[in-house]
Amino acid sequence: MNNKIRFGIMSCASIVPRFVRGLELCGLGEADAIASRSLEKARKTAEELNIPRVYGSYDELLEDDTIEAVYIPLINSLHAQWAERSLAAGKHVIMEKPFVLHEEQAVRLAQLAEEKGLFITEAVKTPFLPVFADIRKLLDNRSLGEIRFMHFRQSYTGGSYIAGWNTEKETGGGVLYANEAYFFHMTEFLAGRIISCSGSASFGPSVEDQCSLTAVTENNVLSSFFVSSKVLFQNGLTIYLDHGRIEVPDFWKASEAFVYEDDELKEHISYPCRYEFRYQLEHYCSLIRDGRTQSPVTPVSNSGRYIGMCEELYRQWEKDRL
Repeated sequence: MNNKIRFGIMSCASIVPRFVRGLELCGLGEADAIASRSLEKARKTAEELNIPRVYGSYDELLEDDTIEAVYIPLINSLHAQWAERSLAAGKHVIMEKPFVLHEEQAVRLAQLAEEKGLFITEAVKTPFLPVFADIRKLLDNRSLGEIRFMHFRQSYTGGSYIAGWNTEKETGGGVLYANEAYFFHMTEFLAGRIISCSGSASFGPSVEDQCSLTAVTENNVLSSFFVSSKVLFQNGLTIYLDHGRIEVPDFWKASEAFVYEDDELKEHISYPCRYEFRYQLEHYCSLIRDGRTQSPVTPVSNSGRYIGMCEELYRQWEKDRL
């Protein structure tokens, strides 16, 4: 008997193949339908990914009673409205980053999901990667002492992140909204609740193209984040402890890490995986089957709080530019 959760996908965004392959690997869900405003594009993507049904509108997808859950990788400004429509249609929701653009929208969606007994989450893969499970164990046993400082670095100068709607304020573009989830979720996953956050940004014609953030956690850990779409630097995460450091290349999709005691390499953590989506989807699909409405790892309250921090940063940056 096939007990897999039947997913419908809204849009043919470039991230969709990774989601579908992750579903296949996790074994708990399957992509049953895909919708696009272009029926031709939906058909092409469905053929490439072996998705059985296609729709030429998102509303048609939501009218499909066989679909249990939806994956929403739409442009940022459309997240809140289509998540609300999906919940109203009785579908569980897994939504791409950023979850929403305003904290009040996150509160509303959490309330609606709870009322309807439906699951909802922001799709954040990093806390579920095996590399970070090992790192958490290392931090917990304190073999290298206490964690003191973390430095996140993310940069790109090509691709969809520097073109189209990603460069427009009205659609939720800019490097902060594109990348904030990784920084905030992982800072708290590794070092405790954030108690303060500040930052600076440089701007292109419409949105910020570089920013730097600094956060302090309840455990007195300082965490910094540099992101740029103008220049490339050595992407990754460095975690500094009393007696060493941990280097995590490409932390948002980490497949390895290097553990140093003082300045000597002591351990190489390695978990190669082509489709890292599988780990978060194992977690989310299990919660859906258990009748849960939230993830204890990526609760909507956290996603909303992080967006609230972003809103405050944007207000300050707008004030500074006047």
